[in-house]
Order: sequence, then C-alpha cells, then structure tokens
Amino acid sequence: MGHARTGDRTGATNRRVAEGVYRFGTRRINWYVLEADAKLTIIDAGLPAHWPQLGHWLDDNGYELDDVAALVLTHADVDHVGFAKTMADRGVPVYCHPNDVPRLRSHPQSPPSWYLRNLWRPRFFAYALEMLRDGVRSVESLADVEPLTDGDVLPVPGEPRVIFAPGHTAGSCALFVEDRNVLFCGDVLATRNIFTQQEGDPQLLEPADDNHEEAKASLARLEGVGLVTLLPGHGNPWFGDIETALALAR
Repeated sequence: MGHARTGDRTGATNRRVAEGVYRFGTRRINWYVLEADAKLTIIDAGLPAHWPQLGHWLDDNGYELDDVAALVLTHADVDHVGFAKTMADRGVPVYCHPNDVPRLRSHPQSPPSWYLRNLWRPRFFAYALEMLRDGVRSVESLADVEPLTDGDVLPVPGEPRVIFAPGHTAGSCALFVEDRNVLFCGDVLATRNIFTQQEGDPQLLEPADDNHEEAKASLARLEGVGLVTLLPGHGNPWFGDIETALALAR
C-alpha cells in the first residue's frame, strides 16, 4: 500500500513483521494476519473501523475472504474483538479461551473502572478518543466460538500453539508459531504503554490487568520458547530471547 486508506490510519507501506506475518490496526492497537500454505489466520480483530484494512490487503495480495480459515482471539477485550462478529457472520470460525467467553458475550459493555480512572492522562484520553472514533461502542457480542486449550496446536494456517497465560483477563493466551519463532502475546505483554503511549521494552499493563499478580505469575508460562519475534497487542515488535523479555517485564 502506498498510502493510508479508509479504515487504515497507520500509513504503512510494508506490513510484514516476520515471515508470513503482517501487522494491522493503528499505532496504538495491533492485530495480525498469519499466512501459511496460501491460507490465512487472523490474530485478534482490532476495532470495527479496522475491517476495511483486511479487505484492502486481501485485494492487494491476491486473496479472497474465503482464504481466511480462522480468527483466533488472544483474549476478549473490546479492542481485540472489533470485527469478530463480522467474520463469524461470513462463516469464519472464531477461537477464544472459554474463560473469556462471558466477556465476549457482554459486548458492547460499559468502560471498566481502570479505564475511567485514567482518562485524566492526555495520551490515554487520545487513545480513548481513537477507540470511540473506530467504533468501540458498536462492537457486537459473540456467543459461538471454538475453544482454546492450553498446549493445543490449532488446526489453522500456521499451526500456532496455545499458551494459556491468564491475568490480564481470565482467558488471556499467547500463540507461538514454532517454525517461525513468532510469539503473538496479546496483552500478556506489551511494548507500548497504553497510558503514556511510550514505546519501550516488554512490559505488563498493570492498571489494565484483571488480576495483576496472576498476570505476573503467568509470565513463567512463556519460559523456554527461546529466541522470538514478540508481537503484542499494543506496541512495536520486539526481537530477542524470551527470558530477556520476561526479565524486563518483571
């Protein structure tokens, strides 16, 4: 893409962040396309206004929506499930951990208390305005999903392995694509502080965690995956050994 289009405010000209992996969304919110064997898996679903980005990219790269085999949600926060119902209505299976299904069924929902408490921060307020602009109030609930189970290798393009890592939400998961050393970490880790909008090292999103102590303990579940391209829900990719990332976050 040579310039930003409707529903695409990144202005990105090259979305590739790893072998067969492409980043979408905005500077503040990420979702991804995972490409394997001429088929696609979507990782997270941003906000409703991000939906056209997928269509533009499919057209530009010779794909059709029928080539999308699955949407996998790392968790069910509203800024990760924006166009999930749109995809489900078009016959795309949606995967989510059972612990987050109640949250998935509750959209649209009132902002959580931590969200309201941080609106005084100018850069977080800008993030809140972006979410309003991009349709956070129109995110639809979704009831019927395929379950994610810890340790499962999903039967979807790229075959990511599920690493259950609760704390940010009760059903938060990371997804490890072993043959590419890619770890989609959702909000288990971030490289962009959503409150200050500063890019940095891998970190926890403490004020936004449902259970911060559990989120911190869950970092141990990521140990041992080795050298990775870490792809968070918020922030730029990070490259290095997972043990270094975990040490920085702790």
